[in-house]
Amino acid sequence: MRIGRAVILLTVVFWGFCAPVKAQINTDRMMSVGRTALYFDDYVLSIQYFNQVINAKPYLAEPYFYRAVAKLSLEDYRGAEQDCSIAIDRNPFVANAYQVRGLARVYQGRYEDAMSDFREGLRREPGSNSMRHNLILCLIRLNRTQDALMAADTLVSLSPKYTPAMAMRSDLLWEQGDSTGALEWANKALDVNRYDPSMLQHRGVMLARMERYEEAESDLDRAIYLDPADAGAYITRAMIRYFRDNLNGALADYDMSIVIDPANVTGHYNRGNLRAQIGDDNRAIEDFDVVIAAEPDNLMAIFYRGVLRSQTGDYRGAEQDITRVLEEYPRFTQGYQIRSEVREKLGNRRGAEEDAMVVLREQNRRFNNALGYEDSADDEDDDARVRNRSDRNVRNYRKIVVDENLENSTGFSSEYRGKVQNRNVDVRYLEPYRLTYYKDNTQTVRSVHGSKVVEELSSTGCFMAEVLLENHEVQLEQNQIDRLFADIGLRTQYLSDNRDNAGCLLLARAIDFALLQDFTNAESDLNLAVQADPDNWAVWFCRAQIRARSVEVRKAEQDNDNQTDNTGRGVSAEAGYRMVIRDLSQAIDLEPSFAFAYYNRGTFHAMTNDMHAALVDFDKAIELDETLAEAWYNRGLVLVMLNRMDDAFRDLSRAGELGIYSAYNIIKRFSKSE
Repeated sequence: MRIGRAVILLTVVFWGFCAPVKAQINTDRMMSVGRTALYFDDYVLSIQYFNQVINAKPYLAEPYFYRAVAKLSLEDYRGAEQDCSIAIDRNPFVANAYQVRGLARVYQGRYEDAMSDFREGLRREPGSNSMRHNLILCLIRLNRTQDALMAADTLVSLSPKYTPAMAMRSDLLWEQGDSTGALEWANKALDVNRYDPSMLQHRGVMLARMERYEEAESDLDRAIYLDPADAGAYITRAMIRYFRDNLNGALADYDMSIVIDPANVTGHYNRGNLRAQIGDDNRAIEDFDVVIAAEPDNLMAIFYRGVLRSQTGDYRGAEQDITRVLEEYPRFTQGYQIRSEVREKLGNRRGAEEDAMVVLREQNRRFNNALGYEDSADDEDDDARVRNRSDRNVRNYRKIVVDENLENSTGFSSEYRGKVQNRNVDVRYLEPYRLTYYKDNTQTVRSVHGSKVVEELSSTGCFMAEVLLENHEVQLEQNQIDRLFADIGLRTQYLSDNRDNAGCLLLARAIDFALLQDFTNAESDLNLAVQADPDNWAVWFCRAQIRARSVEVRKAEQDNDNQTDNTGRGVSAEAGYRMVIRDLSQAIDLEPSFAFAYYNRGTFHAMTNDMHAALVDFDKAIELDETLAEAWYNRGLVLVMLNRMDDAFRDLSRAGELGIYSAYNIIKRFSKSE
């Protein structure tokens, strides 16, 4: 069985109760900032903060544990295991350390060792469904099917509503050839929660295996309706549509999966394959370029691109690609045949004749050798329309790749590989804009937003680089982190030598601190900047963004605390957002032409359920900048909340036209709910 996905509840918050007491405010601050960086997926940066705590107080368990979480997310499994072991040596009483170390060992294929960790974690936290879940999957990986079935039965008896256990039991029965029993358990899981998109996917996959494609597609339709942001669901439905000969529908699903997850190799390969089948060769080549950039040794993609390059007249590129494949498979006859034709068109008659002779000799050898060709890369093709990702037979390059979702829909339970806090919501407003030096280049479609006032701010010479607007998280690289720390030192020196320009220098240093996720120091600098230069719109705008992100982190930590103690205590985020709104109002008073300030304020009005004030701000933002797609999108969501569906669909449609393709899923979802 292959690893898929399942959901667990995070319990990292227990470290706050179990870790040794920290004595110095310095290490408290470093731990706090490190956890904030971890929350925003800045793993490299978070490791640097945890390193500082470890250097100051190497006897603490907590920084080793959090550094292990960061390393797990960066796929440094050995490093994560080592850090967890150190944390356990310092504090052996917290189950989470065993959970994370077990996961690190799972990803190294050491299932026996992982099981020992999960069992030890269960001894300390017997009610952990996620550790029982992972223990079962280790048994499955070790082919201990009967033990896994018994463990799954135990988990179902202990947690009758834990549907991933039912999914695992369903898969185990399927592996034993009991398709009826497998489908029965999938149905039981959906009886518990018929709105669970992962279980609908699971049953859809099972129905597809049984070639009941119409029912399978119906399940995937429902899963996507419930969770339109799951790229894997679109890939699975695309496969089902392909089996039903609905190529246009399959292409549309691959398009959407790539919008959601631009780096998805399976989505790009299969979309390129389908594009080639309908004659869209140039765009198919673009997809294979992405695949090869991600997997430089993917010979099927290289060969397919070579074939397409030959068809589009790029004979040099075609020869290069096909030669690369023939270096690995020197008896791949089809490759020589195509390269012979390519070399003929390049005027290389000698090379073309040499390749043609290779083909002729191979044909004669096969005719005279009843045993056939020995190399698996040139076995006779079968009638199957799909292949597994593990298939290395280059002759199957035209086949659609079966995504792991069609092979198995359960997997090791881990949300440690990602944000420490879980922020699951069905529909979310798009993020406010922030001042930064770095753009997010991972988005498939991005509008380039310009602002005259930001350009004027950037031209003052106070900043280490051009100031930009961005509303996506950007994970910093090591050289960027080093440069920001160096710039903080430089701005600090300038401040001591030049108090007349304090406002601008404090703003610049605050942006540096914010990019390093140190919101406390950033807000402190901005408080001073407001006093030094109260007529600068940017210090108010920037302080609003810092305060908003601080509120977000505190709210997430509070949510985790409430999951732990179930008291429901805590202060609402609304009070914090009211301070954010006041700062944005001041920025707007000083610079009323700045559309992004209205967009940001409208978003926070919406988050505090002041929908009419939000509409006024989004109206103004769109009036000032009609290409601000996020304003159209968020205004569309506000209109949905106000039940003004016609206006909402118009706005969401416009957002989709401007590049926010997820808007179409929202339209579809709420159209069905009317």
